[in-house]
Amino acid sequence: MKKLLKAFICVVMGVLLMLSVTACSERGGNNPEPDDYTRPVGANIDNSFTATSNILVAYFSKTNTTQGVAETIQELTGADVFEIERKEPYPDAYTPTTEVAKEEMEANARPELAVYLTDEVMAQYDTVILGFPIWWHTAPMAVLSFLNYYDLNGKTVYTFCTSGTSPISESTADIRSNAAGANIVEGRRFTGRNDSSIESWLDGLGLIKTPETPEVPEQPTENNILVVFFSAQNHTEAVAEYIATATVGDLFELMPVNPYSTSDLNYNNHASRVYQEYLDEELRDIALVSSSVENWDTYDTVFIGYPIWWGIAAWPVNNFIKNNDFTGKTVIPFCTAASSPIGQSGILLAQMAGTGNWQQGTRFYSNASQSTVITWLQSLGFVA
Repeated sequence: MKKLLKAFICVVMGVLLMLSVTACSERGGNNPEPDDYTRPVGANIDNSFTATSNILVAYFSKTNTTQGVAETIQELTGADVFEIERKEPYPDAYTPTTEVAKEEMEANARPELAVYLTDEVMAQYDTVILGFPIWWHTAPMAVLSFLNYYDLNGKTVYTFCTSGTSPISESTADIRSNAAGANIVEGRRFTGRNDSSIESWLDGLGLIKTPETPEVPEQPTENNILVVFFSAQNHTEAVAEYIATATVGDLFELMPVNPYSTSDLNYNNHASRVYQEYLDEELRDIALVSSSVENWDTYDTVFIGYPIWWGIAAWPVNNFIKNNDFTGKTVIPFCTAASSPIGQSGILLAQMAGTGNWQQGTRFYSNASQSTVITWLQSLGFVA
């Protein structure tokens, strides 16, 4: 009986050992730099890319999720940004992409990239922030192609990943074994660019850019610029104030008679005020404390600012647009959003107004800096 029990235990332990080995084989750490790695012949080199910072954000993104996080990091750090792209794009469909990715991982392949930076440019960076989705428990092989191509000796590489469930730790062994001489600092997993921990992570690393207060050129004493804005969470207000300061314009805030509370603005709650207004257009007739601007006729340029709600301008601006005559005025919309573009929002407001010379406008990230806003104003000719 004891012999049978001993044999049974041995079989069970053997099975558990096999399962353990199999599980480990599905994790990262099995894709070191190939001994015979050589740079691809005839690789496409981007000779126009120049370094403007000592930090590079390099990312691979298949569904734009990692790209969104990378753009937020770039905005917060002032780093240069470079997209890692496979020369032969992965299939559009999800399942074929996973199949190709698994084949590459199992073969420890290094797919050629669409474009590479010059060695001279890469030498300018002492910090690289490397981002990628988690595929088959590790970084996509295209990311390892990027690491193998360059001399990263002495550089600090901070990693970040995007994934619904897989931890970043599963990729770290592969990153380390493909970046000889670099100091690899395992970073964090994010679910998207709206992840509030992005800024706190960068702040903890000391990588947040210190805002510079740009010099605002002297402006004519005659004031003919008005900056009108509705701001739900202070992001649009900050941009409006930057514009008014730089152009010596006047500010006019659109304030609902019934202000929005924090719970009102919870778009994830289908019972919230803003979500119910989104569902029922009749609820979007938002009464304002005032739609009348003193000396309205003296302004020939009007900036209109708002957050993006479900792809359009936040509807509290609508009654201001409807109740004013924009004839003879140049109207420049601007919006704030974490990820949504300005899209058709300005065009829809122009149609609602029916008058005025409406311009294209632009979108700012929710945490846009003063220098970013002034650069835009310079492109429009409002600031020298």
